[in-house]
Amino acid sequence: MGDDDASTRAFDEFRAGLSALRPPRPSIALVESLSPKGGKTLKQILTAAREVFIRDGHAGLSLRKVADEAALSVGNVNYYFDSKRALLEATLREALADYVDAHIAQVERSDGAPLDILLDIVTFYVSNARASHGLFFQMWGYAASDEDGKALVRDLYRSVGRLIYPLVRAARPDASEERLREIVLQLFSLEEGVKLFIGLGPDNQPALLAAERHTRALAQKLILAE
Repeated sequence: MGDDDASTRAFDEFRAGLSALRPPRPSIALVESLSPKGGKTLKQILTAAREVFIRDGHAGLSLRKVADEAALSVGNVNYYFDSKRALLEATLREALADYVDAHIAQVERSDGAPLDILLDIVTFYVSNARASHGLFFQMWGYAASDEDGKALVRDLYRSVGRLIYPLVRAARPDASEERLREIVLQLFSLEEGVKLFIGLGPDNQPALLAAERHTRALAQKLILAE
């Protein structure tokens, strides 16, 4: 069997197993032991915590602020999350689960070649950044805050990497393992850089608008480069 045949088979297996790549959601794992009312409250807390995190960052997030955002008592929030760190971890894991689901949807609705699907995901990164850059801007700030924050964000990104790596491997069946990992890192660096600069603005900055337009072509050059 040639490299192309092996790559096609591996890619088909990857598509068939997409659902297994979804990371666990706190809103599902934690709700299983709660009443319907408790499950609704927990989701309400996670939604509020995400809003506070995007607005105020990890340093500004507190159980009281989340309680106020969710129109709940602090004691109610503390019943579900005994610390700010526990709440922040659940919030970020829930947010990244949303992000991974969006990746999977990109793969599921495309019948194109692996390279085309991969480039569609890169295009999605950039278009999605206009709405989501605040979350990722604050997430990288949290990663820089301490070793626990860095470890959590690194772990969260592994979920995205498990989706991107098989697509890169299918698009470049000729590449070595080392080169495949280089490409994955380069793609992450490209899209994350654009995403963070979108957060810095201004929205109509010509250089930034050009970067958004050219990201797909740049990604293709990175993927195909020797």
